[in-house]
Amino acid sequence: MSKSRHGPDPAHVRAVAIGFSSGYRWRSNASDWGQLVRAHPGVIRVRMGTEHFTIPPHQAVWIPATVPHEVDMSGRGVLQRVYLRAPRGLPARARVIAVSPLLRELLRRVHRLGTLRRGVPGERHLMDVLLDELVVEPVPAMSLPMPADPRARRAAEYLRTHAGSTLQDATRASGASLRTLERLFHAQTGLSLGAWQQRARLMASLALLADGATVTAAGLAIGYASTSAFVSAFRRATGTTPGRYFRPRTS
Repeated sequence: MSKSRHGPDPAHVRAVAIGFSSGYRWRSNASDWGQLVRAHPGVIRVRMGTEHFTIPPHQAVWIPATVPHEVDMSGRGVLQRVYLRAPRGLPARARVIAVSPLLRELLRRVHRLGTLRRGVPGERHLMDVLLDELVVEPVPAMSLPMPADPRARRAAEYLRTHAGSTLQDATRASGASLRTLERLFHAQTGLSLGAWQQRARLMASLALLADGATVTAAGLAIGYASTSAFVSAFRRATGTTPGRYFRPRTS
């Protein structure tokens, strides 16, 4: 949303929804509108600077104004975007928000209306409730911090795009020793190299599952030797099993 549209346009909230299938990518430059982004169903992977987020259907990501980003989609569904014109009090940093039953119904209503304006009492009330939902406590995100060192970045990109590879593969791709990568990852991401690789694998598995892969096929594709090992790792990271992860939350 550009500033040129602010003058004659009284809307403070705009909703846009587009259908997508796997492989669709949406890029957005810095904007003076904040955005709430969600896929339903399907999974989106959002990249903002050095941070990667994987967002399932029961979550949404808040992207503040002026933050450029990329969104990759997996599965088949609808990408919902709600633009908010720089309202005060919203988080200044990106955050992941649980889509509660209330927020889900709010988003449906906003998308049916298309725009919300402060000058219309009913729309103003709806906007205020939506803003209240956006400042609730964020949920733990499936995020992946990227290291800054070029060698570690090469290793990270390799592990992220070759989820079934080994750490030895990553050292060859990066040109750095395993010991050097361990030191760099811990210092620059706050995660050990092994923990970073496991998180990258689990994030890749969400995209595979959204594309229709079975739990067994997804686990094998990202390097787990057995379905039980994959399910155990997935449960430790998310608190639930791969089969239940995409089911609608009722509370």
